Amino acid sequence: MAGKKDRLLFCATSLAALFAPAGAMAQEAADPPSQADIVVTAQRRAQNVVDVPLTVNVLSGSELTKRNITSLQDIADNVPGLDVFSQGGGKQLIQIRGINSLRGTSSLVGIYLDETPLTGSQDGFYPVYADAGALDLARVEVLKGPQGTLFGEGAMSGVIRYVTNDPKLDRIGGTVDYSLFATDGGRASAQVKAALNLPLSDTLAVRFAGEYQNNGGWLDNVGTGARNVNSNQIYDGRVKLLWQPDSRLRVVGMVDIRHNDEDSPSYANILPYEKGLYRHAIDPHGRTSGVSELDLYSLRVEYDLGFAELMSNTAHSRRYSNSNLDQIYYATNDPAAPIVLEIANTRYLNKQSITSQELRLTSKGDGPFKWVLGGIYKDDDLLRHFLDGAELLYPPSTTVTILQEPIRTTSKSWAVYGDASYSPFRRLEIGGGLRYSHDDRSFTDGTLPTASGTFSRVTYRAFVKYDVARDANLYFNVGNGFRSGGFNAVVNPAFPPPLTYAPERSMAYEAGFKASLLDGKLGVNIAAFQQYYRGQVYDRVVLTPVFLQYTANGGNTRIRGVEWQLTASPVRALRLSASGTVMGSVFVASTPEAEVDFPPGTSPLALPKYSIQLGANYAFRWAASVPGYLDIDFNHKDELVGGQGVTRIVTGPQSFLGASLGATVEGLDIAIFARNLLNEHSPYYPTLGGIGAVPRPRQIGIRLGKSF
Repeated sequence: MAGKKDRLLFCATSLAALFAPAGAMAQEAADPPSQADIVVTAQRRAQNVVDVPLTVNVLSGSELTKRNITSLQDIADNVPGLDVFSQGGGKQLIQIRGINSLRGTSSLVGIYLDETPLTGSQDGFYPVYADAGALDLARVEVLKGPQGTLFGEGAMSGVIRYVTNDPKLDRIGGTVDYSLFATDGGRASAQVKAALNLPLSDTLAVRFAGEYQNNGGWLDNVGTGARNVNSNQIYDGRVKLLWQPDSRLRVVGMVDIRHNDEDSPSYANILPYEKGLYRHAIDPHGRTSGVSELDLYSLRVEYDLGFAELMSNTAHSRRYSNSNLDQIYYATNDPAAPIVLEIANTRYLNKQSITSQELRLTSKGDGPFKWVLGGIYKDDDLLRHFLDGAELLYPPSTTVTILQEPIRTTSKSWAVYGDASYSPFRRLEIGGGLRYSHDDRSFTDGTLPTASGTFSRVTYRAFVKYDVARDANLYFNVGNGFRSGGFNAVVNPAFPPPLTYAPERSMAYEAGFKASLLDGKLGVNIAAFQQYYRGQVYDRVVLTPVFLQYTANGGNTRIRGVEWQLTASPVRALRLSASGTVMGSVFVASTPEAEVDFPPGTSPLALPKYSIQLGANYAFRWAASVPGYLDIDFNHKDELVGGQGVTRIVTGPQSFLGASLGATVEGLDIAIFARNLLNEHSPYYPTLGGIGAVPRPRQIGIRLGKSF
């Protein structure tokens, strides 16, 4: 139960949210931006989003602020076809249009902070996608479908791009944003963000941005009786320096340091899932705390050659996490079923460094021929280690200690790529691209012999776009992507697993219609897609004659779906939106081993059959000099079915409702907000062990912001 202070805050903000709108005086306000006004760089050049011949979802910096979006999990609640399943401490699983995997040697979704890749080698045991947060962002772009040509290996299902605000030479300015909110049944939380832009001279400017979050917990440990065990603190700081001696040269240096300290992961592991309950495996008093760190250093140089722009981006990132995870495996999702297996993994260390260098040449001008040429080198080193070993309990109640040596995965990769388009006449554009990727990988498990291999592939894309009217076009594209193969450790030579597993591939076909109509009052983005996920890897577990766990290629999966995004402004200052997906997947070919775990006609992917997002934003005036707004968003996703064989775990369906009511009084932004008003607590993702990352319960709070 929350403390007295938390309950008073919860009640006060609830009453304010209920009665505040009564005095509102609706008036006209500025028109919301149309699709034709939204600029993205999804094809490595600045374009209006309506002109990009693929599905791109965009959240602007102002939208992120109004909806109190602070994490990638929050972003996913506002983007159709994007699902994020966070376990806290920097461990999260990401899927776009149904493609994800807990196993594998590298990412399936590319994540970029500006021009710097944050994804590379994957743990193979935990998802290790970095959460870059939402600090001082211009926008977030989510690119759907394989992006193997422009973004390379590890972007099989799509790319998420965080675009930060650059320093400006022409003015001093900044923002300060503070929020305080209560969580139903948990502790209060406070978050503060600030950004400051300082011109130092006519050619030099610096931008500072920082964030601190103190997020109160809400989960209870039923083994120890401890309450609200999953509090966490996030520290994020960024410095960007711009040097622009003339109109042709821009040099931007950036340092970004983000740390997350948590008392316990935000997941429950009781079957059936009980709201706010967490249970240790084996030792009820075992450690739960963890830390996750992401440090990034980059230098971007842009030079205008007249006919083209040359871009160089040099970057180094470091990721470190040290966390604890318990696993409790059940035979089925029947709460009366006996526990099959308990594993206590304590002090699990994960350390990664990525150094990359990319050069890119992008054509300029509005001529009929546009092109991009580039190359990238990436050096990736990943170390993981159970520092205290792992205790394993297996019927009949035998406890053993498994000592594990450090496991290291290295990757030295390079790629060259080119992409071009041509418009033979005004309404028609034809284009495509090629990329050659080469990846030298090695895998070392303690004192066992090092395994190594080379994975290379040519990826491509092709598209045609036809403008049926101004700011309205039809398009068709086809493209592919891949993820490098990997290696299994031979822990028991008497019963060795397959030494390697093959690379995975994806092939996608998409046909769509985009339009910004009626002077921007109506926006349409509809796409139908079919993609094949070939050689999908999964976690194979064999219990007899010995316990054996390894990664294997399961077969080929076909995914079909329709995705849409509609926006409308029926009257001035009112913006309505509706988006969603309908998807289905099925094995079209599988290995005999995979058919044991996934019977014919089923799918190894845990994806919602449908999802829908609804939103409304209304700008009005509380008084002649006091503008205000009301923002409401709703997100619903169908149930997810996961697990293997007889162990099928079902979660959801899930429904989330949020709202924000704000006013600007003499330059001060004041808003009352609520998230998860329906108090959804079903886990985000189904897992074999009944461990589920669960959403934060209902939150109601207040936000104060100031721009200058």
